[in-house]
Amino acid sequence: MCKMLSQRLSNRRLLVDLLALMFGLGAWIGVNGIYVQLPLIVHTAPEGWSLPAHMVMLVQFANLGPILYTLYIKYTAWAYDKFIIYALLAAGACACVALSFLYDYTSFVFGKEHSTALLSLMFVTALVGCTSSVLFMPYMRNYREIYLVSYLVGEGLSGFVPSAVALIQGVGGNPKCENVTKPGSTQLEFEPAKSDPRFSSEIFFVFIGSLLCLSFLSFLGLNNLPVARGERVKLPSSMEMLPTDTTAPPSYKTNSGWKMPKFIYYYLLVMMAIVCFLGNGTLPSIQSYSCLPYGNLAYHLTVTLASIAGPLAMSLGFFVNTPQVKLLNVLTMIILVLSGFVLYLAAKSPHPPLQHSWVGELMVVLVWITLCGLIGFVKMGITTLYRPDPGRGLYYTGVATQIGSLIGAITTFGLVNYAKVFQSYSPCTYLTEN
Repeated sequence: MCKMLSQRLSNRRLLVDLLALMFGLGAWIGVNGIYVQLPLIVHTAPEGWSLPAHMVMLVQFANLGPILYTLYIKYTAWAYDKFIIYALLAAGACACVALSFLYDYTSFVFGKEHSTALLSLMFVTALVGCTSSVLFMPYMRNYREIYLVSYLVGEGLSGFVPSAVALIQGVGGNPKCENVTKPGSTQLEFEPAKSDPRFSSEIFFVFIGSLLCLSFLSFLGLNNLPVARGERVKLPSSMEMLPTDTTAPPSYKTNSGWKMPKFIYYYLLVMMAIVCFLGNGTLPSIQSYSCLPYGNLAYHLTVTLASIAGPLAMSLGFFVNTPQVKLLNVLTMIILVLSGFVLYLAAKSPHPPLQHSWVGELMVVLVWITLCGLIGFVKMGITTLYRPDPGRGLYYTGVATQIGSLIGAITTFGLVNYAKVFQSYSPCTYLTEN
């Protein structure tokens, strides 16, 4: 194992790995950073607990970014993707730093008070994330295949880092229930008590903005440092416009030996869309419903360990060869089964099976860790299969990612907010009932 690792590391530049990882970190860290601050922000936001619903819709509107980029590469010959990436990363960094000063600024829109600054800056960060799927990842085709894994690990860490910092901050800590029974009333009433974080949201957003600045500088290094430029691949003369070649067919057999049947080509794109439907759209929306009934400890362990599982599974690309389609089929079936089980637990909230027992807590944590790890590995496997594509395979995987995530988010939004399939859990309800 150590010999194999040494061989793989000897054929790469660790500085370029770090630059690619930090570049990937900037993809979704802005959006994820805002989401993990919700437990603090909703108490003062005029929208209250409807604020997440507004944010979900804004993320979907941010899919305007990939649409505009697609039109751009179709109707213009000036295809310098790196300048668009510079602009997006700079805008994301500025938005996060501005959030530290303006996140609680409100104004009246159509006669109602709204968190206009928070929602507007949230849209900017979401624009970066949504466009990254069809721009950032395909751009990594300009570098040797081994660095694509580093980018994917960084993209996975864009969810873990904000969650870990938020847990240190104290967001979502174990609440204590206060007796708020009115004088003269015989009905006991309890409410969760608010706890002050270890540091404020202002400091948190400055930290996230600083990481986005580092992501910008890392991308600058990828394009300009001699050690990084030396790791770029030499594209064939007929492919100078990659990754924005709009004339490439969906099936190839090239002099370099890369080939993929058309059926497998489309099949893997559908698989990517299904995995992202679950991993990016559906499962994050129902995580609290499936975990919180088992207690705050189970929920916190799920958030942190499951966030680690995805990047850790992607990092297996450093040690294993490109996975076969048959293996991805088996793993996708396991993902579907585990996702169905998680949806069942969420639908049973606030009283799922094995509640108030250590067996239930252990079960839900292990299921989530396994599920997130498998999703990360399958996404990495599909992406690396398309990496040698001399056409636009990585671009299409990004499109499949966004389509699957969009459909998953809209579907779950309807189930949560309109169909009322999932019921929220309050730690104080158990006290009232007993």
